Amino acid sequence: MKKRLQDFALALVSTTVVVSQVLFYFVLEDFIFYWGHRAHHTKWLYKHVHSVHHEYATPFGLTSEYAHPAEILFLGFATVVGPALTGPHLFTLWLWMVLRVLETVEAHSGYHFPWSPSNFLPLYGGSDFHDHHHRVLYTKSGNYASTFVYMDWLFGTDKDYRKAKTIEEKEGKNL
Repeated sequence: MKKRLQDFALALVSTTVVVSQVLFYFVLEDFIFYWGHRAHHTKWLYKHVHSVHHEYATPFGLTSEYAHPAEILFLGFATVVGPALTGPHLFTLWLWMVLRVLETVEAHSGYHFPWSPSNFLPLYGGSDFHDHHHRVLYTKSGNYASTFVYMDWLFGTDKDYRKAKTIEEKEGKNL
């Protein structure tokens, strides 16, 4: 029997579905993460849970995964809720997990690289945005979102960051 070439085609999902699902996962994860991370900066949760993650004032890539077990459970929930809702193709799930880990390591890298997504995506926070969060007092830190800056902008939790950036830019122009 002759097998047709199309009988051997892989059952891959379309690019449109992959991109739309991964984008949905980022937006949903960012929304959940924002509120949970903001809650982690309340006095009790910060003292007993989130302070482990803030042990390092100057973050580096591996600190992104350095956290209290309770916080890891919360972050895990925020990461898997999107795929749990959509039941993605295995390829989409793996792509999402890889992108999510790369994003969190990049945000904690402590460096603003020329290839950083914040150079190409206007709403992407990146390492500069998150570094500010690690440098300031726990109750006043702001910049709670994991990936994008729109939640912090909507709720005004990035005001101190924007002020600091304005001052840095003015000082840089005066040099």
